[in-house]
Amino acid sequence: MSKRDAKRAEIVGKLAAHFIEVGLGDTGVRRLAEVAGTSDRMLLYYFDNKEEILAAVLGEIGGGFTDVLDAVFGTKPLKPADAVKKIWEMVRDEATAGQLRLWLDLSSRASRGDPFFGAIVEQMAEGWIIWLTGMLDVSDREKRPLAELIMSAIDGQMVLFPTDLTKGDAAVAKLQQLLDDL
Repeated sequence: MSKRDAKRAEIVGKLAAHFIEVGLGDTGVRRLAEVAGTSDRMLLYYFDNKEEILAAVLGEIGGGFTDVLDAVFGTKPLKPADAVKKIWEMVRDEATAGQLRLWLDLSSRASRGDPFFGAIVEQMAEGWIIWLTGMLDVSDREKRPLAELIMSAIDGQMVLFPTDLTKGDAAVAKLQQLLDDL
């Protein structure tokens, strides 16, 4: 790895940790440089523009979250109700709280019509749907629609109850019951 690539990776790591801890907040180049411990001019030496910085950082975070999913779920296919249970447990786990708050922050920015964040959110969501599609122990015809249903139900609970996810427990339990009855 070249010195330049190593410095880029270091900057991405610092910004990823910052975004997970505090969310997007101020994403101006000066603020990003401050968090990364460099100047805005040096930051733009390592990256062409702010969008490239954000894409690299969010890609790093998304890849890290996929690693978490793989560690939690393994590779054995799951019944949809069991997948819902595990996903909800993970969502409620404080260890993933930062990533989930960031997901809501990204989704909020995308919902306000920001094309950059809209593309990032769609890319991340598609990756998670594809991942979940591969995890479900159902017919191929049912995999994608069930993955989308599960992800939208979990996301919906996060949006409805962002400060107290326990309020979503009953709805998630009902979804598990309905999926068990299929």
